[in-house]
This record gives sequence, structure tokens and C-alpha cells, in this order.
Amino acid sequence: MVVFIVSIDGPDLSGKTTITNLVVELLKREKRKGNSLKGIIIRKAELPTNDMVTGSFTDILRSLKSEVSPEEYALAYALDHLHYYRVRIKPLEELRDKYLIVQERSLLTTFIYQGLIGGADITWLREINKYCKALPSLTIILKVSLEELLRRRRVEGRVFDVFEEVEYLRRQTEAYYNLPKELREEFNVYYLNAEGDAFEVAKAIRDLIVREVKGRGFLN
Repeated sequence: MVVFIVSIDGPDLSGKTTITNLVVELLKREKRKGNSLKGIIIRKAELPTNDMVTGSFTDILRSLKSEVSPEEYALAYALDHLHYYRVRIKPLEELRDKYLIVQERSLLTTFIYQGLIGGADITWLREINKYCKALPSLTIILKVSLEELLRRRRVEGRVFDVFEEVEYLRRQTEAYYNLPKELREEFNVYYLNAEGDAFEVAKAIRDLIVREVKGRGFLN
């Protein structure tokens, strides 16, 4: 294994972007200490990528006023995931250096949004995504109550798209926090309470990542 992918996921407004940025900075600080993580290259990534046309296309779908089916979203995201793997991850697999990739979301998001919530067939989702090999070594799902998500929604006071409406947020929390066993195992899911201070949450995630990297022999 030369690429260790950590995915930080969770419902909208759970703090993924803020916490991911903090985690990457904390990991880089850990590396600079010269102890754990020595010799590992740390990178941050995000899905959808907004790279070339793939991520832009999914943004267009999200902004449409007409109804878009879960299957249409799934196909668009499958293109994005494949492009991400082929351009960002696969080239690293052919190098001798070791990479720790911390990314927002992963292929698991497709199974949740288009499958568990949208109703697209899971077997079909697996088929259209079978060439994307960028599966997380560790998935950390940020647990934030629906009440707190709604409070954050009110505080931010910005315009929200269809995926952040109240009922949809409720369905997100139900899907994320009650994943089927096979998905939890396939994506190596770890739940973490993220309602506290973001910096403390990020430190807990950093410590978890360091333990996993060491425990799985990635440093050897």
C-alpha cells in the first residue's frame, strides 16, 4: 500500500470543509515534528472535484430547477469519481513514495445520496463505479444532530440548494448514522461526535489517523 486515503464525510453542514482543513494542517505539524508520519507525503482532496468538466457538470445538475433523477446524478458523479481516481490517485500508486490523502467525501457518498436516499439500485451503482479504485482506507463520519444542523443552517443565513432543505437534512442524518453493515465494513467507517469545538474534533481525527496508519503498518 502506497496510498492511504482518509475520507471525512457526513451530512451537509456537519463541518466537513473546516475540519478537513484543520486535520490536514495538524497532520503536517505532526510530520514536521519528525516522529510519526515521517516520510509520508500529505495531500488534501475534495469530491466532487470541480476539476475540468466533471465536477462542473455535477454543479450544474444541482442548480437546475427541473427535477433530476438519482440515476442521472449517479452517472455524473461516477464520471467525476473515475476521473479523480485516474488523474489524482492512480499515478501515485505507481510511485515509491507513500501518500496520505485526506479528502472530503468518497464513493460512499454516492451510495448514500443516490442509493439509500434517492432509491437508485445499489448493485447498479456498484457496476457504474467499478473502475474507480479510490476507496478509503478509513472513513470518518462526522455525527451532528439534526437540531444542530438546523441551527447552523439558520446562523449561516445563506441560500441553500435542494440538498440542504430541512426534510432532506433529516433524511441525510438517518442514512449517514444508520449505514448498512456491508457499507460500514467496505468503507471502514468510524463515527465521531462533531458537535464540539472544531479544533478539538480535528485533533481527535488526527490522533485516530496516526493510530490507524501505524496499526496497519503503513509506515513500514
